[in-house]
Amino acid sequence: MRLPLIFFFSLLIGIHVSAQQNNSQINRYNKVVTYSGFRVVEYTELEIQINNAKGLSYADIEIPYSKGNSIKELQAGIYNLSGNKIRMLKKKDIVRANAYSDNSFHSDNMKMSFKLLHNRYPYIIKYSYKTDATDYLYLAWWMPRSSKDVPVKEASLSVEVPQQCAVRIFHQGVGETQEVSLNGKTTYSWTIDDVEFVERQKFGPQSRELQAQVMVMPELFNYGVKGNAASWQSFGEWLSALKANCHNLPESEKERVRQLTKDCNSELEKINTLYKYLQNNTRYVNVALDIGGLLPETAEYVCANRYGDCKALTNYMQALLSELGIASVYTIVHAGQYPFKINTAYPSQQFNHVILCVPQVNDTIWLECTDKTAPFGYLGTFTQNRTVLLVDGENSRLTRTPALNHEEVADSYVSTIHMAADGTLQMETQATLRGRAFDYLKSLNDALPQQDKLDYIEELGIVEHADIAHFSLERAHADSSYINLRLHSKLNNAIEPIGDRSLIKPIRPFYFKLDEPEQRMQELRFSYPFNVSDTLIYNLPRPIKRISGLQGQQLDTDFGYYTKDVQFNEYQLIITRHISIKAGSYPVEEYEGFYEFMQACANAELQKGIVEYF
Repeated sequence: MRLPLIFFFSLLIGIHVSAQQNNSQINRYNKVVTYSGFRVVEYTELEIQINNAKGLSYADIEIPYSKGNSIKELQAGIYNLSGNKIRMLKKKDIVRANAYSDNSFHSDNMKMSFKLLHNRYPYIIKYSYKTDATDYLYLAWWMPRSSKDVPVKEASLSVEVPQQCAVRIFHQGVGETQEVSLNGKTTYSWTIDDVEFVERQKFGPQSRELQAQVMVMPELFNYGVKGNAASWQSFGEWLSALKANCHNLPESEKERVRQLTKDCNSELEKINTLYKYLQNNTRYVNVALDIGGLLPETAEYVCANRYGDCKALTNYMQALLSELGIASVYTIVHAGQYPFKINTAYPSQQFNHVILCVPQVNDTIWLECTDKTAPFGYLGTFTQNRTVLLVDGENSRLTRTPALNHEEVADSYVSTIHMAADGTLQMETQATLRGRAFDYLKSLNDALPQQDKLDYIEELGIVEHADIAHFSLERAHADSSYINLRLHSKLNNAIEPIGDRSLIKPIRPFYFKLDEPEQRMQELRFSYPFNVSDTLIYNLPRPIKRISGLQGQQLDTDFGYYTKDVQFNEYQLIITRHISIKAGSYPVEEYEGFYEFMQACANAELQKGIVEYF
């Protein structure tokens, strides 16, 4: 589920981000919002300086807008550094198009785009525009700088509301709020110079959480229907009302539901049967029509078209269950590899995805309705361990999705390396993959070319310095939450001859490049555990006399543990390692301990060994 609001799009400042630092800069970024109590008028003004040809991507301007929220009073032109006008934008140079050209999107979100190019540098682009909306969740969600590469010299935000209007304000990194009340109006304003961009550090919070920003939310809002953000309960009531008329199924679909489940012996079996029906008969397409992409398409729409986005497919699954009298709850979540931490003190739209919660007597089933390859009741690293909102009328409330445990993310590898008399190396690898690797690989179906599958495998970094000759991926059954990977590869430079001895180099080392402790400014976050075991079996061509340089290791810390064992017999060297990192958040004060743990692991992992032969 994509955030559709024009206010959220202002985070992107309407320009592409791809050039190097100082090729372009934003000299001024000002936004003025006026709220009457039922209408939001927003005026945006930007001044961009193009310093050289590499900065020309920033002369390609895109301004997003949506149905019922069109752009008005657009002014744009090119100026020299003295402020003298060179030329103004012409109407014929403005292009209006759908915001998404990908066939996987059905959207009425639009974009206005134009280019302001000049052949003498530096030059200035100035543009301004106004939007007028009667559907709104925020009065402003303003992030004055969203790119490391584009300095922002000066930025300001002003929000004017009726004096009696209750608003909630969150701000960080923009200084103190200036508040002025006059003639029945209250104006809140912020001004910031030389806006800092905060880079996310390894295992740190999501970048969006770190930037200077302001959110201004009215307690009473209007988005499709009137709503109240005084509490998460009232916010959930609004979303329930918004989607209240989306559940009806055609009579033919109701009969299909009854036929599919007539021989099921339990409620759990019925839920599983309908989930498989959903997976086998629908596909995911992002749909963002009407109320800005927050209102799901109806269950009838999905029946007719056999596709939908996360909102539509989840709503459809809820309707299927409801036909059998099985209660379920539409649930909004912030999904992704690096989860955004929900600010629970500010009830508002902070989510980007929808899943389904099915309460049972002794358990709760969670269903990911957009994934045709997901096991029944499995959320995976995409949505596990998140704060979510159960959208259930007056019973709406925050809760958390289940967290993947140590065993559910365990990856194990066993590789046998065969060294021929001439020194060539062949490696056979068998791996059982869970957690993130499973989520990444499980959807690689038979229709995908082998080379594309191989590219995905190589992106995981499972095998380095190897030429994969052939591989296979196997799942035990549709509801298994692990995948078996088998690889046969030619290994390059893993063993180096040194006279009558062999130098053993690391294969698949566990280590992370981390900031020095004195450079660390952010907390550590692990939303799920890291748990990998790896056994390397070297079959060598001559009897082993002695091994040097490879040592066993055992580390046990508050962050996790690491073990390494080295054994050899006549022709065989066996190295077994296991690393585990606990899930959790750790304050920056504890970072040094984590750094020392990781450094000790790296020292053990990067050891090279000398094999002496008889």
